[in-house]
Amino acid sequence: MSGVFHYTDGTPSREGALTAYATHRDDVTGLRQAVHHYRSGRSGPRAPGAGRLEALYVLSGTGTLHRRDGGHPLRPESAALLVGAEPCEISTDGELVLVSVSADERPEVACGPPHAVLDLADRSTQDAVSDREYQVLFDPATGCSGVTQFLGHIPAVRTPRHYHPYSEMAFVVGGSGRVEIEGAVSALGPGSCFHLPAGVPHRVENTGSGFLRLLGVFTPAGSPAQHTPVA
Repeated sequence: MSGVFHYTDGTPSREGALTAYATHRDDVTGLRQAVHHYRSGRSGPRAPGAGRLEALYVLSGTGTLHRRDGGHPLRPESAALLVGAEPCEISTDGELVLVSVSADERPEVACGPPHAVLDLADRSTQDAVSDREYQVLFDPATGCSGVTQFLGHIPAVRTPRHYHPYSEMAFVVGGSGRVEIEGAVSALGPGSCFHLPAGVPHRVENTGSGFLRLLGVFTPAGSPAQHTPVA
């Protein structure tokens, strides 16, 4: 699918306790976005596969990521990284909702020590264009070679039209607004998702009273502040 839509309009698939809604994919860069709903119980073994990685972000619920090195707690606004063919399992006592973006690994990229799970509250806030702020979760500094995963905080402004040098999957975590992509304007609300190919002009406007909170995952990894203005 393409365009801007609520993730539940994506293509659902079910396997045991997991219902996955596939939303967007970029066959040029290998990015794929989905939303995973886990019901009470424990999933079977899963892995991104050889040469792939998967960045997860917890929208709601709590659970545990089970890996060979033990259990890692999952809670709202935490992120997890799965790499390669190493199997893991996810468990929850209630319902757990995750945003998943998978991508190709980039073994040529130098990375820092790997992390299994990160909490947004522990990540520093940095400035971007038009008074926007962002917090980086996974990127090469935290052991992720293929993507940068971040949460953007957009105040009540409309950003100037611009484009990025990377391909990005975007998901609205909270707030309301509009996005203009190549002249087409679409409304945004919690659960809205879209894909921004590299070089495509766009702008985002917050039409609500609080922050518009946008989860972004892009490749190749870099700074979310990288952009080129468009007249």
